[in-house]
Amino acid sequence: MVGTGVGCDPADPANLEGVDDAESLECEDVGVERECVADEGQGTQYCDYIEGYQEWGPCLVKPRCIPGRQYSCGLGGEFADWTRSCELVEGVPELSDDGCDTPLVLSFDSREPEYFPSWTSLSTFDISGTRGCNTTSWPTPTTPWLAIDLDKNGAIDGGHELFGTGSLLVSGRHASNGFEALSELDSNGDSVISPADDRFAELLLWSDYDGDRRSTGWELVPLASRGVDSIALGYEQRRVCDASGNCGIERSAFSFSGFKGQVIDVHLTCQ
Repeated sequence: MVGTGVGCDPADPANLEGVDDAESLECEDVGVERECVADEGQGTQYCDYIEGYQEWGPCLVKPRCIPGRQYSCGLGGEFADWTRSCELVEGVPELSDDGCDTPLVLSFDSREPEYFPSWTSLSTFDISGTRGCNTTSWPTPTTPWLAIDLDKNGAIDGGHELFGTGSLLVSGRHASNGFEALSELDSNGDSVISPADDRFAELLLWSDYDGDRRSTGWELVPLASRGVDSIALGYEQRRVCDASGNCGIERSAFSFSGFKGQVIDVHLTCQ
């Protein structure tokens, strides 16, 4: 969580009363941390390069990860040793995009996602939302992406317009999984995404029929066009991986036209 107010150790000369705000942002050693106080409580700041200058980043009450540490992708089995590192990005700890990118897909028959052969398209797609990974396995239209056209340009331009680790949360950090990202649209707080939520009509299904990783108008349809009327935000974890290391892990149910389907957060390998 990113705090809007910053006040750190009073013993630090950079925080003495009367010191210019610009000076107080300066720091000497990249990667060093210090305590601070945000509106939400006690937090941490990290020294990093921000727009070419060494400065303290925002005051974070709940950093996503600890810089320098390795974190498991949680894939299990033969892929159990796959990890991602925690790196500073303009003073904010972010997990690297090394095979752990997760967007949500909808399976109307509850079967596992299938993927296009790697040679289907040479086009790239910024699945991570940070330009860290531009090529992954790509699901066939039988399990369409859950998407939202944030900039209203009629296209899905990257992972930031899907629901997964490429989604930027209101707090300023990236989501840990697709369900965390989707939960920010639960305006009535009932743990279900439905027409009762303010932005339900903005949710889209992207079935990439030609596998070119480019959304066209006829590939994007509103949820209501497929009869989808609710998506449960409460999920369970059950790993099912393919030979390439793509794993469906977090799962919940959705309802459509009186039937039940499965929402799956797929952890995609970066190629």
